[in-house]
Amino acid sequence: MRARKIPSDRRYTATHSWVALTPGANFSDFPLRAGVTDRALDDIDVVGVDLPAVRSTVDAGSPCAVIWSSARTAITVYAPIGGLITMTNRDATADPALVAEDPFHAGWLFAILPVPSSSTYGLLTPAQYATELNETVTL
Repeated sequence: MRARKIPSDRRYTATHSWVALTPGANFSDFPLRAGVTDRALDDIDVVGVDLPAVRSTVDAGSPCAVIWSSARTAITVYAPIGGLITMTNRDATADPALVAEDPFHAGWLFAILPVPSSSTYGLLTPAQYATELNETVTL
């Protein structure tokens, strides 16, 4: 089993997306940052990022962004929750390598304001995500 750092303040999807939770806040009160895990980016050289349009809406599990590799392959990013895109990470579009170098912090992709019906139901805790990957968690 490989040890991988999986931040405990996020929830994950089986498609390797994450959404950061705000401790002590109601789930749908604030925009939440979202991105992809380092597992989604294993062994690729990120050269481009196509992000959703600000003020667009996405459904949980729907394709919403694309990460391009130097091998001309594309990784589709699926929305971890449904909601309104309120912001995109300009630093990630200006320097796509950030997405691979620091996917949980500087390489976040977009912020999403959850729709009232959104919840963390169906999202994985860090331990559940690690089990899904058959890897150990380092918090």
